[in-house]
Amino acid sequence: MQSPSDVHTILVVVGDVTLGQVLSRVLSRPGFSIEYAGHAAQALELADRHSPSLVLLDYRLRGSSALELAKKLCRNHPGLRIIVMTDDPLCGQENGSPPKFLTAVLDKSFDLHELRQAVDDALLAAAVQETACLDDIRLNGAQSTSTKARRSGTVQFAFFAKEFPMRFFRSNYFRAAGIILIGLAVVASVAVAMGAVRVPWPAAGKEQKPAEAPKSALGVELAEEPPHTLVVPVEVRRTLGIRKGSTDQIVEVKKPTKTRPLVMPGSTGLDPTRLYRIRARFAPSPSSAEVIEIGKVAEDPKKTGKVQTVFREIRSGDPVAKGDLLAVFHSVDVGNQKNNLIDGLYQLKLDQEILKKAEARPEVVPEVFLLNARRNVQGDINAVNRAVSTLKTWGIPEQDIQAARDEAEQVIKRQGKHDPKMDALWARVEIRSPVDGVIIERNVSLHEIVVDNTTNLFQIAKVDKLIIFAYCPEDDLPLLDALPTDQRRWTVKTVGSDPIAGFIDDVSYLIDPNQHSAVVKGHINNPINPNTGQPVLRGTQFVTATVQQPPPEDAVEIPTSAIVDDGKQCAVFVQTDASKHHYTLRRVQVTHRFEKTAFVKSNLGDKEKILTSEEKEAGLLPFQPLTKGERILAAGVLELKKELDDRESKRQTEPGH
Repeated sequence: MQSPSDVHTILVVVGDVTLGQVLSRVLSRPGFSIEYAGHAAQALELADRHSPSLVLLDYRLRGSSALELAKKLCRNHPGLRIIVMTDDPLCGQENGSPPKFLTAVLDKSFDLHELRQAVDDALLAAAVQETACLDDIRLNGAQSTSTKARRSGTVQFAFFAKEFPMRFFRSNYFRAAGIILIGLAVVASVAVAMGAVRVPWPAAGKEQKPAEAPKSALGVELAEEPPHTLVVPVEVRRTLGIRKGSTDQIVEVKKPTKTRPLVMPGSTGLDPTRLYRIRARFAPSPSSAEVIEIGKVAEDPKKTGKVQTVFREIRSGDPVAKGDLLAVFHSVDVGNQKNNLIDGLYQLKLDQEILKKAEARPEVVPEVFLLNARRNVQGDINAVNRAVSTLKTWGIPEQDIQAARDEAEQVIKRQGKHDPKMDALWARVEIRSPVDGVIIERNVSLHEIVVDNTTNLFQIAKVDKLIIFAYCPEDDLPLLDALPTDQRRWTVKTVGSDPIAGFIDDVSYLIDPNQHSAVVKGHINNPINPNTGQPVLRGTQFVTATVQQPPPEDAVEIPTSAIVDDGKQCAVFVQTDASKHHYTLRRVQVTHRFEKTAFVKSNLGDKEKILTSEEKEAGLLPFQPLTKGERILAAGVLELKKELDDRESKRQTEPGH
């Protein structure tokens, strides 16, 4: 059992929790105690509590400066060794060299062998420095004693320093020790000659057997074939959690069951084909038109706090039904046109009677008079038609035109007399909603004079359906175009709403040169919120549109717990023979990652299997496909990867390799 003084504490300070766990497992060896800190405050606390021998520090520490933390650690713990992992060899220094208080600067492209070597070198240097400090302490103690001796007399110390060695060599003790050593040497020589004692070095002519490689701490063994294969006994599998009860955590590779979601940002929009612009088509005119009334709706009693109903003017955001009153105008032109219609109908009645009587006695009526009567009747008909057409063009409702016709009949009965009360109503024009919808714009107020017939007095939109504008990245366009028509669906979601299904109508032909995306258009139904009675979505609201794409044909699905990712390559442990607990490390190509599963390529091209020069130099494995039905480990893969690296590193240092 090791004493606490023989255990070296290493403090790993890394902001990335996953990287910190990997480094802790890699550095975990007999005689080492690993402590992990995710931020500066935790690192200072653990350093005060455990007094580490070495600190492994990430230069890109989140929330604080790694150099400031290193200074505090050195100030609080003199002699502490600090190794910084960084992609900047100078650690941001402008003087051409890293800070002197750092023991070593380790490039982040390091491999496991380089990491362990740097840690061992730093701990060895710390041990040498500690030994030197102890020697200095002893020397300082001796110097202190000599100082006291000088106080009592320098001559006595000089005499003692010269005479003591001579007295020792001349003493009987030294002579007896020499005789004993010589006797032991003679006895040992005789014993070796008689063969009673074996010498530790090999005899001449005999070949020395190579020492057996020490077994790893986990008890796994490196198989000869195939390469990168470990033999894992049942005890180790239980220790690593690979075997639970009587079952090993081994899964079969299967075809993908998940679809690949294509998530696109976008926004809602009002369908221009369902947007109605309300205008005063009877303006402009010399007298124009005045707004004399605005439509009203009942106010919510919770807002007014009154028992009786309170009405207010309609405004933007209010829902309206078809036929609801929006505004009332007083237009002199409309009133005059209605009066013209009444007069025309009355005049038509008179001229028709004159023509009828003239045609009854053609022998006494001059032909010129008869023709003139016919012309007057036709002119009256044209005048009536012009008045009706003008009123319809101005958007006057049919019931208002019919009311003018009815009043003309009454004028005929009254022998041409007009009703002043009815004449006062002819200038009144009511604007009503043409559809059920929501007012999204109001540009008119009470007693306002409207002089422009191109002004939108109101805009009403039917919001039961909305148009969606989404932005598809240029790289995903081929996948979107490859979808069959019946699969061109998406679900649209915004904050606080459930997903709403819809169809994709169009993919823009033009690509945005700045965003490198194409506009995808579609429609969705906009449901009503039962709590508020209002539509769930609003116009120009940010949404995310998700298209579920079918899984790739050249991929398989595996759990993410089976993947070993060291930042350079992704690999899995494959059990090639179900009857043997041999697990081979295989580098795979991960295409998509999900919460608990990932897609791995099952079919690789010839170029993908060839390593580049950089990959060969980094010691990476070539890509290999992973096919359906193969068995892979789903637990303990990080520990096995560490053991495999250790075993292969030791084998490379053995003679003959």
